[in-house]
Amino acid sequence: MQFLALSRRLEGTTAEKLAPLAADEARVAWLLHVEGSLRSVHLCPDRPGSVLLLECASLDEAHATLDRLPMVQAGLIAFDVSRMLPYTGWAALFGAGAAR
Repeated sequence: MQFLALSRRLEGTTAEKLAPLAADEARVAWLLHVEGSLRSVHLCPDRPGSVLLLECASLDEAHATLDRLPMVQAGLIAFDVSRMLPYTGWAALFGAGAAR
C-alpha cells in the first residue's frame, strides 16, 4: 500500500536546528529506500519540507517508518500521512474496452 507523507516543521524548529541532523537524515532515508519502504523523496519549491512516497503494509507501519528519521526523533519535524488508492475513474470515462 502506498502512503504520501508531507513534512512540516514543528514550532520552534529553525534551519540551525535542522542542519546538524541533515547528514544522518539522508543516511536513514537512504536505508529506508534500500529496504523498500521509501519509494521517493521530493522537495517542494514553494514551501519548506519534503514529500515522501512510502510503500508500507499499514498506516501504523508508515508512521513507524517515518519515526526512524532523526529529525522526527529530535522533535523538529512531523509528517501528515495519507493513504493513496489507485485512481479508478478511467473505466468510467472510457469504458472497459477502451484500452484495446
